[in-house]
Amino acid sequence: MVACATPSHNLFEALMLYTDLPFFLAVAALGWGLALATYRWFALRYEWPMGHWHTNRPALPILIGVLAVLGGLLFALARGYSNVPGAALAGWSIVGFGLLFYLVWVGFLRVASQASLILAPVAVGLLMVTWFGGPDALEYQTVRSELRELRQSLEESGTIQQPRRDDQGGVRR
Repeated sequence: MVACATPSHNLFEALMLYTDLPFFLAVAALGWGLALATYRWFALRYEWPMGHWHTNRPALPILIGVLAVLGGLLFALARGYSNVPGAALAGWSIVGFGLLFYLVWVGFLRVASQASLILAPVAVGLLMVTWFGGPDALEYQTVRSELRELRQSLEESGTIQQPRRDDQGGVRR
Protein backbone atom coordinates (compact mmCIF):
# COMPACT_ATOMS: atom_id res chain seq x y z
CA MET A 1 0.00 0.00 0.00
CA VAL A 2 1.36 3.41 -0.97
CA ALA A 3 1.20 6.26 1.53
CA CYS A 4 -0.56 9.33 0.20
CA ALA A 5 0.15 12.87 1.33
CA THR A 6 -3.45 14.02 0.98
CA PRO A 7 -6.46 12.25 2.46
CA SER A 8 -8.52 10.44 -0.13
CA HIS A 9 -12.04 11.66 -0.74
CA ASN A 10 -14.56 9.70 -2.70
CA LEU A 11 -17.77 10.98 -4.23
CA PHE A 12 -19.93 9.79 -1.32
CA GLU A 13 -17.86 11.70 1.24
CA ALA A 14 -17.97 14.82 -0.93
CA LEU A 15 -21.74 14.62 -1.29
CA MET A 16 -22.29 14.00 2.42
CA LEU A 17 -20.17 17.03 3.23
CA TYR A 18 -22.59 19.34 1.43
CA THR A 19 -25.87 17.57 2.17
CA ASP A 20 -28.34 19.22 4.51
CA LEU A 21 -30.08 16.11 5.82
CA PRO A 22 -32.67 17.89 8.03
CA PHE A 23 -33.70 20.01 5.04
CA PHE A 24 -34.39 16.94 2.90
CA LEU A 25 -36.16 15.16 5.74
CA ALA A 26 -38.41 18.18 6.35
CA VAL A 27 -39.25 18.37 2.63
CA ALA A 28 -40.03 14.64 2.58
CA ALA A 29 -42.14 14.80 5.75
CA LEU A 30 -44.11 17.73 4.36
CA GLY A 31 -44.69 16.10 0.98
CA TRP A 32 -45.58 12.65 2.27
CA GLY A 33 -47.73 14.13 5.03
CA LEU A 34 -49.74 16.18 2.55
CA ALA A 35 -50.08 13.09 0.36
CA LEU A 36 -51.53 11.13 3.26
CA ALA A 37 -53.83 13.92 4.38
CA THR A 38 -55.34 14.51 0.93
CA TYR A 39 -55.14 11.18 -0.87
CA ARG A 40 -58.61 9.98 0.15
CA TRP A 41 -60.22 13.08 -1.32
CA PHE A 42 -58.41 12.62 -4.64
CA ALA A 43 -59.09 8.87 -4.66
CA LEU A 44 -62.82 9.34 -4.17
CA ARG A 45 -63.05 12.15 -6.72
CA TYR A 46 -61.02 10.45 -9.49
CA GLU A 47 -61.85 6.83 -8.55
CA TRP A 48 -58.30 5.89 -7.70
CA PRO A 49 -57.62 2.69 -5.75
CA MET A 50 -57.40 2.97 -1.97
CA GLY A 51 -55.81 0.71 0.58
CA HIS A 52 -57.45 -0.76 3.64
CA TRP A 53 -56.65 2.17 5.94
CA HIS A 54 -57.80 4.81 3.48
CA THR A 55 -61.04 2.91 2.92
CA ASN A 56 -61.96 1.62 6.38
CA ARG A 57 -60.03 3.90 8.75
CA PRO A 58 -59.70 7.22 6.93
CA ALA A 59 -58.95 9.21 10.08
CA LEU A 60 -55.73 7.29 10.76
CA PRO A 61 -53.86 8.16 7.52
CA ILE A 62 -55.12 11.73 7.76
CA LEU A 63 -53.85 12.00 11.35
CA ILE A 64 -50.45 10.56 10.40
CA GLY A 65 -50.33 12.99 7.48
CA VAL A 66 -51.23 16.01 9.59
CA LEU A 67 -48.59 15.12 12.19
CA ALA A 68 -45.97 14.73 9.44
CA VAL A 69 -46.96 18.09 7.93
CA LEU A 70 -46.74 19.72 11.36
CA GLY A 71 -43.26 18.27 11.92
CA GLY A 72 -42.05 19.56 8.55
CA LEU A 73 -43.65 22.98 9.04
CA LEU A 74 -42.27 23.35 12.57
CA PHE A 75 -38.78 22.67 11.28
CA ALA A 76 -39.29 25.11 8.39
CA LEU A 77 -40.50 27.73 10.87
CA ALA A 78 -37.55 27.14 13.19
CA ARG A 79 -35.13 27.29 10.29
CA GLY A 80 -36.81 30.45 8.97
CA TYR A 81 -36.52 32.27 12.29
CA SER A 82 -32.93 31.29 13.02
CA ASN A 83 -30.27 33.99 13.11
CA VAL A 84 -28.39 32.66 10.08
CA PRO A 85 -28.27 34.96 7.03
CA GLY A 86 -30.80 33.80 4.45
CA ALA A 87 -32.73 31.75 6.98
CA ALA A 88 -36.12 33.02 5.86
CA LEU A 89 -35.37 31.82 2.35
CA ALA A 90 -34.37 28.42 3.71
CA GLY A 91 -37.63 28.10 5.63
CA TRP A 92 -39.73 29.06 2.63
CA SER A 93 -37.74 26.75 0.38
CA ILE A 94 -38.64 23.80 2.62
CA VAL A 95 -42.31 24.66 2.16
CA GLY A 96 -41.94 25.20 -1.59
CA PHE A 97 -40.01 22.00 -2.22
CA GLY A 98 -42.38 20.11 0.09
CA LEU A 99 -45.35 21.26 -1.99
CA LEU A 100 -43.54 20.36 -5.20
CA PHE A 101 -42.69 16.92 -3.81
CA TYR A 102 -46.33 16.47 -2.81
CA LEU A 103 -47.55 17.36 -6.31
CA VAL A 104 -45.13 14.90 -7.91
CA TRP A 105 -45.91 12.17 -5.38
CA VAL A 106 -49.69 12.38 -5.71
CA GLY A 107 -49.94 13.65 -9.28
CA PHE A 108 -47.61 11.20 -10.99
CA LEU A 109 -47.35 8.38 -8.45
CA ARG A 110 -50.95 8.30 -7.25
CA VAL A 111 -50.93 4.79 -5.82
CA ALA A 112 -47.65 5.52 -4.05
CA SER A 113 -49.62 7.15 -1.25
CA GLN A 114 -49.76 3.74 0.42
CA ALA A 115 -45.99 3.89 0.81
CA SER A 116 -46.43 7.26 2.54
CA LEU A 117 -47.99 5.44 5.48
CA ILE A 118 -44.52 4.12 6.27
CA LEU A 119 -42.29 6.83 4.78
CA ALA A 120 -43.93 9.88 6.43
CA PRO A 121 -43.49 8.70 10.05
CA VAL A 122 -39.93 7.55 9.28
CA ALA A 123 -39.08 10.95 7.76
CA VAL A 124 -40.54 12.81 10.75
CA GLY A 125 -38.78 10.53 13.23
CA LEU A 126 -35.42 10.97 11.53
CA LEU A 127 -36.06 14.72 11.26
CA MET A 128 -36.63 14.94 15.00
CA VAL A 129 -33.50 12.92 15.70
CA THR A 130 -31.35 15.16 13.49
CA TRP A 131 -33.04 18.35 14.68
CA PHE A 132 -32.80 17.73 18.41
CA GLY A 133 -29.70 15.51 18.33
CA GLY A 134 -27.58 17.96 16.38
CA PRO A 135 -25.99 17.61 12.96
CA ASP A 136 -23.95 14.53 13.93
CA ALA A 137 -26.88 12.54 15.34
CA LEU A 138 -27.14 10.21 12.34
CA GLU A 139 -23.48 10.30 11.35
CA TYR A 140 -21.97 6.86 11.44
CA GLN A 141 -18.41 6.29 12.52
CA THR A 142 -16.19 3.90 10.65
CA VAL A 143 -12.73 2.61 11.39
CA ARG A 144 -11.45 4.82 8.60
CA SER A 145 -12.95 7.97 10.15
CA GLU A 146 -11.63 7.01 13.58
CA LEU A 147 -8.13 6.57 12.15
CA ARG A 148 -8.42 9.89 10.33
CA GLU A 149 -9.38 11.66 13.55
CA LEU A 150 -6.50 9.99 15.42
CA ARG A 151 -4.04 11.00 12.72
CA GLN A 152 -5.28 14.59 12.75
CA SER A 153 -4.92 14.84 16.52
CA LEU A 154 -1.39 13.39 16.34
CA GLU A 155 -0.43 15.83 13.59
CA GLU A 156 -1.84 18.76 15.56
CA SER A 157 0.09 17.75 18.66
CA GLY A 158 3.31 17.50 16.63
CA THR A 159 3.86 13.83 17.39
CA ILE A 160 3.92 12.95 13.69
CA GLN A 161 4.45 15.03 10.59
CA GLN A 162 2.56 14.74 7.36
CA PRO A 163 4.84 13.61 4.51
CA ARG A 164 5.53 16.17 1.75
CA ARG A 165 5.85 15.46 -1.97
CA ASP A 166 8.93 16.51 -3.89
CA ASP A 167 8.93 17.75 -7.49
CA GLN A 168 9.22 14.26 -8.99
CA GLY A 169 6.13 12.94 -7.18
CA GLY A 170 8.04 11.03 -4.53
CA VAL A 171 7.53 11.41 -0.80
CA ARG A 172 10.15 13.34 1.21
CA ARG A 173 10.57 12.96 4.94
